[in-house]
Amino acid sequence: MSENTVRKGLPRAQQQPVIPQQLQGEVSGEAAPLLRFVLDNARYIAAGLGVLVLAAGAGAGYRWWAADKAREAQADLGMITVTKTGADRLQALEAFLTKAPSGVRNAVLLDLAAAAMEQKDYDKAASAWERLAAADGAIGVVARIGRAQALSQAGKDAEALTVLEGLESSVSEISRNAVRGQLAVVAERAGKLDRAVAAYEQLMASESAGNKDYFKSRAEALKARMQKGGA
Repeated sequence: MSENTVRKGLPRAQQQPVIPQQLQGEVSGEAAPLLRFVLDNARYIAAGLGVLVLAAGAGAGYRWWAADKAREAQADLGMITVTKTGADRLQALEAFLTKAPSGVRNAVLLDLAAAAMEQKDYDKAASAWERLAAADGAIGVVARIGRAQALSQAGKDAEALTVLEGLESSVSEISRNAVRGQLAVVAERAGKLDRAVAAYEQLMASESAGNKDYFKSRAEALKARMQKGGA
């Protein structure tokens, strides 16, 4: 049996991949096994890269699809705002919220809260504001103030006061003044006149607050009420 016959009879897995002649002089002894591995598995490596390319393409396609859905949802929200009023708008926004993509959900909640406040459905407004309160930045602050206002309008002044007191220390000075203004009103409605006076006095002391004459007059009026027994 010839040597060639023996070689042909060997299983293919036992045959070492041959490094091309033009590369042999350029490859060190340490790197040769790695090059052999690459040559032997070129098809699989290429297939793996193909999967990565397909995955990247799928990711880009999904982002495009999500952006397109967000634009479509924004247009639908605009149509509700333009064509619906009163209770019909509130009902349409509630239905739309259940299918709105995440990119426009906060905008829907904001419109829903405003529509519920307009319809004097304060419990529904408070619920919408509460969901918005988890948002970062100014939207979250506005939502918590809005929730406190809705709770107060629903006759839940003590709960509203708790919301505002929790917010007061966690916001910037300018936002804190807005919180304190609302807090003063809610505290007065809740019968916490001393807390309302403290809020007005803090506003008077703030360099960034306006209407200081009004705050002073409210604080003095509440102090007079407290001297008469809180009547």
